[in-house]
Amino acid sequence: MYGCSWIPQALLLLLAVLPLAAAQPWPRCDDSSGNYTAGSTYEANLLALAGTLRGNASSSPSLFASGAFGAAPDTVYGLILCRGDVSFSDCFDCGTFASQDAGTACGRRIRDVVLCYNQCYVRLSDSNFLASTENSGDVSLRSGTDIASDDVAGYDWTVTGLLNATLQYAVDNSTRMFATGEWVGSDPGFSHIYSMAQCTPDLSPALCRTCLQDLLDQWWSEFRFRGKEDGGRITGSRCSLRSQLGQVPFYTLPQSRTFLTARNRRE
Repeated sequence: MYGCSWIPQALLLLLAVLPLAAAQPWPRCDDSSGNYTAGSTYEANLLALAGTLRGNASSSPSLFASGAFGAAPDTVYGLILCRGDVSFSDCFDCGTFASQDAGTACGRRIRDVVLCYNQCYVRLSDSNFLASTENSGDVSLRSGTDIASDDVAGYDWTVTGLLNATLQYAVDNSTRMFATGEWVGSDPGFSHIYSMAQCTPDLSPALCRTCLQDLLDQWWSEFRFRGKEDGGRITGSRCSLRSQLGQVPFYTLPQSRTFLTARNRRE
């Protein structure tokens, strides 16, 4: 079609599609989960768990933490997964934002709240979603901006191929279940596309592959990404995928383990 290379790099229950241009965090508020009030035991447990997860994730090599806090009926379950290429301090900062936003993003009334940031994903809930490997609590984000190219079919093919290559490499990267990628092509309308795939590190490689593949299979259908939008992201409590057109990547380039799919070799 045109010269290119894929470069993966090591590093809902609601299906509402939210704009990537909106201010962070991008929340998901599950109205069916019930309410709590300011100053309640549930709120105290939620804030305590958020603080603990922040410290644990930002000091973990996997940038991930999960756990529970408090006794029934006010037990809170939660997790924080920071993007696999961010620093420990950036992970800590993202956890701090989540601690501040957890009580207000959904109007201090929703017991099951998801907070999506560029640097991390956070979920705090009264249901034990940690007991399942399902990618619940997922949120779709899309750019709402079209590519400057008439070759929509070529763009769809490129994004699908890039995401597939990236997710395969994320599964192979067992240390963080994380990979980033880059497409470099000749069409000026989408000459550079960047990608990311990530799973929580407590998943097995097989479960990570299944989770990410399910997202990719639904990319153009269930999640309603239009074939000509220049960016999209699906992130949940177990795995996430993202693609973004631009001249500058949305991630921090790692310094090693670059995998060149087009050349079938590793450096």
